[in-house]
Amino acid sequence: MVVRMADVKEYFQEIRSGDALAFHFCGWERCTPGHTFGPAVRTHFLFHFILSGRGYYERDGVRRELKAGQGFLILPGESTCYGADRKEPWEYCWIGFDGTQVGEILKECGLGRDNLIYEDHSGGLLGREMLRLVDSFSQPGANSYTLLGQLYLSLSHMVQKQQDRGPVVREYVNRALEFIHNNFSYEIGVAEIARAVGIDRTYLYRIFRKEVGQSPKEYLTRFRLRMAAGMLVDSRLTVTEIALSCGFKEASQFGKQFRAAYGCCASQYRRNRL
Repeated sequence: MVVRMADVKEYFQEIRSGDALAFHFCGWERCTPGHTFGPAVRTHFLFHFILSGRGYYERDGVRRELKAGQGFLILPGESTCYGADRKEPWEYCWIGFDGTQVGEILKECGLGRDNLIYEDHSGGLLGREMLRLVDSFSQPGANSYTLLGQLYLSLSHMVQKQQDRGPVVREYVNRALEFIHNNFSYEIGVAEIARAVGIDRTYLYRIFRKEVGQSPKEYLTRFRLRMAAGMLVDSRLTVTEIALSCGFKEASQFGKQFRAAYGCCASQYRRNRL
């Protein structure tokens, strides 16, 4: 179902990722001066992101003046109202969703019952992704996987561009370390690590280097070499077998990096420790 007026687009379609996340509707509007909605109660979580202009959001008798680059979250069952500024009316996008994992998702976005105002740090990526999500509903080739994927992309821009809050940052780094430790033997790189963690590779590089003191690529290489060194001593595998088992594409590449790290070739390292 779609609702269209001159400066409004709204689409309703229930799409689910199991019980974790359910996407119910989305929309866009360029409001007229002084346009208001509410007070009213919503049955789902509803997030608005302001693309331009100004307006206000009122909850529990407290009014917040908001502007472009900010967003506001409406919780299910809470009575709220909001309205566009009379001189600079806002333009915004919105998404309505719920699910068993929404609390954790919103927490990673810096949102919750005690913090319903969002400050964007995505450099415009969030706004563009939400507009793309809304426009996708009008495309004949769009399917539920595409739409749900774009919802996750929108949320990812909210997560990854938040300020480097200690606990969240450490959780990202811990996920990256766990992924490396479990998958170092495969042909993985920084792109695969960032994808597994769910953040942008540039952001991963920044927080990983800050927390670990090395880039993800440096840590991956050194971890592979450390595992290889242990296998040289504790196994009867050939140097080539060990190289390929530790994620190196070629034995020659492994040999160069091993010598640079340990000051001798792999076979000499093995002889010195037997």
